[in-house]
Amino acid sequence: MSRNNAFYKRVSDLDALKINIYSKNIFKRFWFAVKTICTLYFIKNRSILIHQGSLWILFPVFFMKANFFQKLVFHLLAKVSKNNKLTIEVNDLVYEQSIDLELFVDDFFSFLQQRLYTIKDCYYIFASHEMKYYTSKKYNILSKYSSVIINGAPELKDYSIIYNDEKWMESDKKKFVYAGSLNKGRQIEDLLTIFTDNEDNLLIVLGNEGEWLNEIKLPKNIIYLGNFEEGIAHYIVSKCDIGIIPYNENRFYYNLCFPTKVSFYITAGLPVLCTPLKELQNVFYNDDAILFNSFSNWKNIIKDIDKEHIIKMKKATDLIKKSYQWDFVLQSLKFE
Repeated sequence: MSRNNAFYKRVSDLDALKINIYSKNIFKRFWFAVKTICTLYFIKNRSILIHQGSLWILFPVFFMKANFFQKLVFHLLAKVSKNNKLTIEVNDLVYEQSIDLELFVDDFFSFLQQRLYTIKDCYYIFASHEMKYYTSKKYNILSKYSSVIINGAPELKDYSIIYNDEKWMESDKKKFVYAGSLNKGRQIEDLLTIFTDNEDNLLIVLGNEGEWLNEIKLPKNIIYLGNFEEGIAHYIVSKCDIGIIPYNENRFYYNLCFPTKVSFYITAGLPVLCTPLKELQNVFYNDDAILFNSFSNWKNIIKDIDKEHIIKMKKATDLIKKSYQWDFVLQSLKFE
């Protein structure tokens, strides 16, 4: 369940009014925008939660580059914040993320963030503690206006009827899994090299943007399964031994975020092998469910880790996995 969908479900459970602003039909989308803007303009004494990404659907960036339109938008948000309890849910810092993921960097987002995170009396929910600390310090957000709700994951379901590839599932080899985006900037190519030199261990790979893996010759111990619906992917992950997060620990944004795949692995019952990322090291300090080590050491770790150690890590994971399910993570989200 994506973060947006999880929040939507939680808000539904609280019987709050929900406003959809997206439609593929441009005329419907325009009508939704008009209704939403009117609602925001006149509403008073309410608690309002807005996803950061929804703002850029409601107010497209190419319009925001027009100074007059931009001033109107932030005047509206300031008015909403003054007359209500406005909370903006921040799942990513678009500008910083674009730099580290080697995406197109639009400097205008730096300006938008500066305006967005300095709205008077506005509250913010961040997707990680380090993101909160960084943003609060940079934009002088007082602690009473900021909180954290990390990325959770769904409860594990049984999809054995839909997917049951016994060939690799029943292998006696240690099964490592990478589940997530397979685009550049995530050390995927280097990960493949490690397992090419580690034939006695299986690497199961699944996720989007991995079509390029079908165009190269993979060794037999590296299995690319493709992209799956979330529930099925979760079930597949649960049939492995260790989830892996090979993010470059030297990149700023990776140390700032709480990757969704951490909760995805843990709620599937898997311990995690991860590079030493600051946010995760702080959250999982002294926890046997996660093994932190520099990527340069992974080749030997993957080769040498024994099944007794994995069993110990799995027991530690079982103790915490319910704490990373969305239902638990979102308990703190309430409307007052």
